[in-house]
Amino acid sequence: MPRILLNKNDVLTLVGKKISDKELENSIPLLGTDLNSVTKDSIDVEIFPNRPDMLSEEGFARALSSFLGIKIGLKDYVTNKSDYHIINEKKSGVEFFSAAVVKGLKFTESSLKSLMNLQEKLHATHGRNRKRLATGVYDLSKIKFPLVLTSKPRSFEFQALDDKKPRSIDEILEKHPKGKNFSHLVKDKASVWMDANGQVLSMPPVINSEPTKVSLNTHDVFIEVTGNNKDAVEKALNIQLSALADRGGKIYKIDGMPNLSPLRIKINVERINNLLGLNLSKREFSLLASKMGLKFSDDYVYYPAYRADILHEVDIAEDIAIAYGYQNFTPVIPSISTLGQEDLFERFKDKIANLCIGLGLQEVCTYHLSNRTDETTKMNKTFDVVNIKNSISEEYNILRPWLVPSLIKVLASNCHNEYPQRIFDIGKIFVKKNSDVNEPVSLTVAISHSTTDYTEIKKILDAILLSLGITPNYKQGNHLSFIPGRFANVSIKNNDIAFIGEIHPEILNNFNISMPITVFELNLSEIFKIVY
Repeated sequence: MPRILLNKNDVLTLVGKKISDKELENSIPLLGTDLNSVTKDSIDVEIFPNRPDMLSEEGFARALSSFLGIKIGLKDYVTNKSDYHIINEKKSGVEFFSAAVVKGLKFTESSLKSLMNLQEKLHATHGRNRKRLATGVYDLSKIKFPLVLTSKPRSFEFQALDDKKPRSIDEILEKHPKGKNFSHLVKDKASVWMDANGQVLSMPPVINSEPTKVSLNTHDVFIEVTGNNKDAVEKALNIQLSALADRGGKIYKIDGMPNLSPLRIKINVERINNLLGLNLSKREFSLLASKMGLKFSDDYVYYPAYRADILHEVDIAEDIAIAYGYQNFTPVIPSISTLGQEDLFERFKDKIANLCIGLGLQEVCTYHLSNRTDETTKMNKTFDVVNIKNSISEEYNILRPWLVPSLIKVLASNCHNEYPQRIFDIGKIFVKKNSDVNEPVSLTVAISHSTTDYTEIKKILDAILLSLGITPNYKQGNHLSFIPGRFANVSIKNNDIAFIGEIHPEILNNFNISMPITVFELNLSEIFKIVY
């Protein structure tokens, strides 16, 4: 979990009430955070990754103030209209961006440090070390609108943050500390923010420019977030804007961005009561919701636009449990007596995992949720997929129908790491047949390096099956995700149990991968029936 060191005096000022160290020590753990220590000057806490809005003094103070009943309820953030405009050129390479202007700020050393720390924590957590998104803040007085998102060749020069003179993008990526750390995120051409005078603001997701940096003399700022996930980008911007608004800043829209209006989710109080073992009335439920900065009305819970963790009714149940107080729940001993043992299929999965590790493979864990583009379009494959009803994220809107794309995405995220890369995953897939959905468990192995081929991946599959006493049959087949002539279906007694082959270069290109990949996917649910 991200660990942050908060300025205690700053937090208490934002809370709006003097709180003793003893009360802080008693209250903070109940808020759902791990408290390490409270000292004269600081609060040392660990924040769960699903609450990036609490990674700053402002966000933490906002949550604590509401929890303690000082400033309860859903907070309203006002956005003002403006004439500011941004042009995102097609060649920029930026999939999604969101931006705004904040005016009337009075930075202190503490508040400026809080903003910088928040951005770095967002990069590391919510932004997945800048692979998912990156954010920048700039002195508004030093830039001229309209702004342009474009791309520049590596020979292009600008003065990077903390540099004394302009250098080429290539040189920045090779010699600047930030450039070296994130050079793997830059392609042949670099995305660049520029103003109307041709001045560079930044090269996302790597580094800002020196001429536009924010200082204690800054009163108005321009904030932007770029990334490959629309919802994550918007949430990252909203988190920063709400923090600056809590400092007295006034938010101005750019081309209709941002939208800080509260979001809502329909809930069933009776169902949440059953989940928690409580008997809350709607009035009691509403009071508890207000302690978490929420609003309950007409079977809907309204929540702030900066909350990235609320996806389902269960997330509301968690907030209600925190507000109610875990210490107030009455332990209940089940009225049944049972004898338990480890499930045989789980033992089988562990055996397979140990076999894979013994063969030099590294285990990864991927999500059940995915999106249609990655599972079908990029793979040149069609599926009748299981859609997620009312999905709030374009990145996760279906249940995966196979495991191969999940492992390819893992390899795509690790192109900058050392080769060879040999990974495996064991997990459920969701196969739709008419109105039914089967949920078999698959083992998928993927190997990536310059000389990997069908023979190498086949040796892995043979070793696993032979160790289980199974002799497979291979039959050449056709699959648009694989190179023709280098793909086979694998069967036992005419029952298909796996497929294997070399990924087609077109598919690799769709995921921006330049290294060959070989892969197989084995139906462990069917194998288990044979072995046991």
